[in-house]
Amino acid sequence: MQSHEYDFKAAELARLLALPLGPVLVFAGLLHLGAFTRLWPAPRPTGNTDQTVLIHQAEASRARHDADLVFIGDSSCLMDVSVDGLEAALPGHRALNLGTLSYLDLQAYAAMLDHYVAANPNRLRAVVVLLHPEMLRGIKAVPQHLATLEAFYAGADVFDTSTVRGWLSGLLGLEILNGRLLNRILPSPLPRHYGQFYGFTADLDQYLTQHRGHAADPNQFTRQAGQGSAEYRLAPRLEAGSRVIRAAVPPGVKLLIGVTPVPESFTPPEYAARHRQMLAQWSHWMQADATLSDLPPALPDAECASITHLNETGARRYSEILARSLEHHLR
Repeated sequence: MQSHEYDFKAAELARLLALPLGPVLVFAGLLHLGAFTRLWPAPRPTGNTDQTVLIHQAEASRARHDADLVFIGDSSCLMDVSVDGLEAALPGHRALNLGTLSYLDLQAYAAMLDHYVAANPNRLRAVVVLLHPEMLRGIKAVPQHLATLEAFYAGADVFDTSTVRGWLSGLLGLEILNGRLLNRILPSPLPRHYGQFYGFTADLDQYLTQHRGHAADPNQFTRQAGQGSAEYRLAPRLEAGSRVIRAAVPPGVKLLIGVTPVPESFTPPEYAARHRQMLAQWSHWMQADATLSDLPPALPDAECASITHLNETGARRYSEILARSLEHHLR
């Protein structure tokens, strides 16, 4: 009698669970089926600031473009190089900023360059690689960002199977729902100063398009204790990635490299010498055609948004300096 009662309760429990789970599983199945049959649009996961920057720049890298001068690098390249100001100071040249995030690695930057070259054969005259000293000391790439970039180029969805939450999200089709559908029609608000300056992810995406890959950092740098160390060095593990970038540069195209500036108050007295040493060693690894050694290693705090980024005032000034430096090498 007791056994019969247990079976009855188990059956009832199964029916109760089926009521809410049934529609969820059917909906998840439809999402996966739509992705498999390509009924849904291709993935475009732009739910936050980093994703929006990464996906926009990846799209730009494989689109037809008239740029003969392409910049690749970390977020300092993204924020510090104002294409409008650069082109005004370099008549006859068209530029595209493909700077992204320090959460990637040099191999990822090389992949973006590969896509640009494939989409725009025989267009390039020079590739400029700009990295911040923070990146040069060997920031580890974030696997999720690398996976997002790789999946985007492959037209695939990103599933984080390293956690139970990520596994369930993938199983239920939530990444498909967000990346293919919701992110396209429902932009997300950006946080803090970025939200005040841009508004939503769609506004940031539009800004990047209008400014040919350049983004503005709306913050203002203020020197405070505990902001890290300026004891910069060149991480040996960057050598392999540097050679991958070199291999991605087409024959006859110049490879130029530079190190982006830090706030003046953040630098120790010997930083200028260390900056030159890092640039020389990195140039050796990259087998660069030229180093932009005349770029300033530091700029006034008033022109900086953070330790790693310039504000718009600094970006305009730096881009003018950069244009003068490039002019000599582009003749």
